[in-house]
Amino acid sequence: MLNLIFFGTPGAGKGTQAEIIAAERSLFHLSSGSILRQEIESGELGPEIKHYLDSGTLVPDSLITTMMENAITKNISGNGFIFDGYPRSISQAEALYKFFENNNLHLNAVINIEISEDEAKKRILLRGKTSGRSDDNPEVIAQRFKTYHEQTKPLLDYYQELGKIININGEPDIETVATNINQTIEEIKKPLQ
Repeated sequence: MLNLIFFGTPGAGKGTQAEIIAAERSLFHLSSGSILRQEIESGELGPEIKHYLDSGTLVPDSLITTMMENAITKNISGNGFIFDGYPRSISQAEALYKFFENNNLHLNAVINIEISEDEAKKRILLRGKTSGRSDDNPEVIAQRFKTYHEQTKPLLDYYQELGKIININGEPDIETVATNINQTIEEIKKPLQ
């Protein structure tokens, strides 16, 4: 079983890369954003979650953790998971670690997709023209980066201490980044074989 976290600033391409790699390797793509959007569309917590997303702040840890653990449990018999947009805080990371321990799961690596903040903002604004996402506008983007720096970026140190971080240059085109991630995964898998 292969379990990976895809990490990076807003707009780094985590979701795009997670979709590609998950499809190629038959891994279950667990996107906290998708799970939250599904909940907004059809879940009882929808209005509360929409309020957080529209303001660019993080949804409370307890809410996210419960939703993600439910999604993992439903799909635990597969080849593994790619987590995209989760965990986003130290307490979420600790909750995931505990959940993994209790379910005999292992985190193989954290793929950190690195791009400049300027490039990330350009990509989000471009995506906003076609995505219809309410959080792809300049005011919310600024808040998302502030939240990222204050609450999410400390996870890099957390996972660095666990020896899990692998940095990938996210600036090239989508196919090049995907190829580089796949090569990295092959290196990760060698000791597993």
